[in-house]
Order: sequence, then C-alpha cells, then structure tokens
Amino acid sequence: MTGFIAKWMKMPTLGERLRSAGVRDDLVRAAERTAFGRQTDRELPRLAELLTDQEMVVQLVEGRWTKKMGLFALTTRRLLFVPSGDAPYGADIGLDEVDSVEAGKHRGMGTVEVVTADGRLFVDQILGTQADAFVENARRAMNPAADGPAPYKDPLEELAELRALRAAGVIGDEEFAQRKQRLMDQI
Repeated sequence: MTGFIAKWMKMPTLGERLRSAGVRDDLVRAAERTAFGRQTDRELPRLAELLTDQEMVVQLVEGRWTKKMGLFALTTRRLLFVPSGDAPYGADIGLDEVDSVEAGKHRGMGTVEVVTADGRLFVDQILGTQADAFVENARRAMNPAADGPAPYKDPLEELAELRALRAAGVIGDEEFAQRKQRLMDQI
C-alpha cells in the first residue's frame, strides 16, 4: 500500500522493509526504481541470496517466464530470473553468453528476448517501458566503456539538473524540451 493511506497508517515503504530485512543497498535501490504489480516482493530477499559480492544490480523488472511470474534482474555480470513462490529453478545467464537481447511488445506489455548459443529466454508481461530500458541497460553492461560501466543515474535527478541548467541559461527551451522528453521516456 502506498500514498496517503500508507503514510497515515505509518506503513513502511518497500525500501524500509527491505533494509530492515538486511537486503543489500543496490538491490533496494533497484527495487525502488521498479514499477511492480507487487506480486513478487517476497522474492527480493531470495534474489539477494543469489548475488555475489563482485556484482551490482543494475535493473530489476517484474515479468513472466515459462508461465511463472517472477523477478528478472540485470547485474553487472549476468541476467537472473527468480520465479515467485516455491519454484526452485530460475534462469542464470552470464552476460558473456548473451548473443543478443531485444525488447518488444505483446498485448500491450513489454517483452525481453535473450538469445544465447544454448537457446532463448523470453520474459513477458513487463509493465510500461521497463523492457526497453532493461534491454538498453543490458546492452551497456555487455559492452562496457573502456573506463568501466557508466553509473546509473536516476532520470528524476537528471531532470532536476536539466531544469537547473535551463534556469541558469546554459541551455535553451528547445534543447530543454528535447532532453526532457528523452528522460520522461525512461521513467
């Protein structure tokens, strides 16, 4: 529950609940940026157990794979799918094994298709434009810049910086509108 009622009832936010459960901070931040149907909140601690100290969570989406809802995570090293409920099996694909990753739409919901030499992973029922952002981030993680991967920057923080640049006269209204639209597409 979120919004006015949750504040009035003093219910903890998702981030507060996860932090109190000892979930790592990079996973908490990714969960806070994700649009959930909240069917898979309980899987976040399970996902945290699968992560190594050498990897960071880049993005997290809720989706369906093999007719099972779950969490689809992109880390700096691999793609993980953790199904909801008691299902013990998920997907674990190293980024170096991925041949291609594509976003699409199916019945108004986002899809991600990952192709490897061993087969394909198809995750659907992803809310909003999260599939497009997931694929873009996966491609960046697969081909990091020579000086390392670019750190994630919250689009809302970038929008605030963009407004400050316009207010200072560094950029004009037309450039502001174009860059703002690109940021809004990421949200």
